[in-house]
Amino acid sequence: MNEQVPDINMKETEKKSLIQVNLTKRVATSAIFIGVGIVLAFLNPFAFVEILGGPKIFPMAHFINGMMGVLIGLAFACTTSLGIAIIRYPLGIGSIHAFHGGISGAFVVGITAYILRKKKPKYVEYAALTEPIGTVFIAATIANLISPVTLLYWWGLFAASCIPGCILGFIVLKIIKRQGISWQDFFQT
Repeated sequence: MNEQVPDINMKETEKKSLIQVNLTKRVATSAIFIGVGIVLAFLNPFAFVEILGGPKIFPMAHFINGMMGVLIGLAFACTTSLGIAIIRYPLGIGSIHAFHGGISGAFVVGITAYILRKKKPKYVEYAALTEPIGTVFIAATIANLISPVTLLYWWGLFAASCIPGCILGFIVLKIIKRQGISWQDFFQT
C-alpha cells in the first residue's frame, strides 16, 4: 500500500522553504544596499566637509536606514547600517559617528515597522519617518559623550543629516510600493 505524505508535512516543508526564500531575499537586499551605501558615500558632496567633532553629513545613510528598516526588518537594517559604517570609516568617507548614528536610526525604524506590521500594516512605510528619533535623540546624545561640545550642536547636526534622508526614503518606499514592491515581499507567510 502506498501511503501518501500527510498534508501537515507538506505544509511544514513549504513553510520552511518560504522562510529560506525570505531569509535569502533579506540577506541579498542587505548586501546590495551596503554596496549602494558605499557608492553613495563616495558621491556625497558633504563627506569631506570638516565639521567640529569629526562628523560627516551623509543623508543617504538615513535614506537607506529608513528603507531597510521597513523592507527587511530590524536585524537586517541594523546589519546593513553597521556594514556601511565598517567600510566607510577606514576609507575616510565616514567618521566614528557613522556607527551609532546609523545603527540607532535603523533600530528605531525597525522597531516601529515591526509594531506597524502587527497593528496597522497599511501604514508600515511611515516607520521610515521615525528615523530621526533614533539618530537625533539617541545617536547625537552618544556623539556628545564621545566628543563633548553641546548637545544642541549634535542634535542639529544629526538632524540636518537624517531628516532629508528619511523623507527621501519614505518617498522612495511609496514609489516602489506603487510598483508592487513592499515589505510583504520579504515577510511572506
